[in-house]
Amino acid sequence: MIPLKEDQYTEFKTSFNEEVIVTLVAFANAKGGRVYVGVNDGGKTVGVDLATESVQKWINEIKQKTEPSVIPDADIIEVDGKTVVELSVQEYPIKPVSVKGRYYRRQANSNHQMSAGEIADMHLQTVNSSWDFYPSHNKGLDDIDFDKVLRVMRIIASRNSRFNITEPMEFLRKYELVDGSDRITNGCYLMFCKGDSMHTSIQMG
Repeated sequence: MIPLKEDQYTEFKTSFNEEVIVTLVAFANAKGGRVYVGVNDGGKTVGVDLATESVQKWINEIKQKTEPSVIPDADIIEVDGKTVVELSVQEYPIKPVSVKGRYYRRQANSNHQMSAGEIADMHLQTVNSSWDFYPSHNKGLDDIDFDKVLRVMRIIASRNSRFNITEPMEFLRKYELVDGSDRITNGCYLMFCKGDSMHTSIQMG
């Protein structure tokens, strides 16, 4: 379903243009969001005509014009017989992101160009963070193996007599492997995922 109106996380565009890239950058510098290409400002679906390589060309253009490179997820949606392209981005781990040397941030339902002071403040806030500490946007507590967590806790306890944590969730919270809403971080998934995963395993031959 396409949202009814624009907001902090939603933008409508009738066609792909430079403003689409500006909006994706603004979302990446805030809390993420989606641009619906083929929808007018009033929320009416007008559709877009797509050639075979259109969406891939859009993604390549976005990647080339942003620094660090932003690569959005793209979904093609059919609404009332008309084609709409949804371009979505998550909050970028290391900010700020720029488009052709300019920096924007999403505020309410519009994009605001950042001042030099805002750019510096945002950089200082994120320079000591990493991808590992950001919440995983498509994984949750059901995707991790708590037996693995307990094994790590036992190893730590055997080496540190002052370690007195007994509950896995208490351990995950203390070491910031989940956020304030108990969403697992990317690092948590890498360490404790269930079974084998192409993201966490190394194979040698």
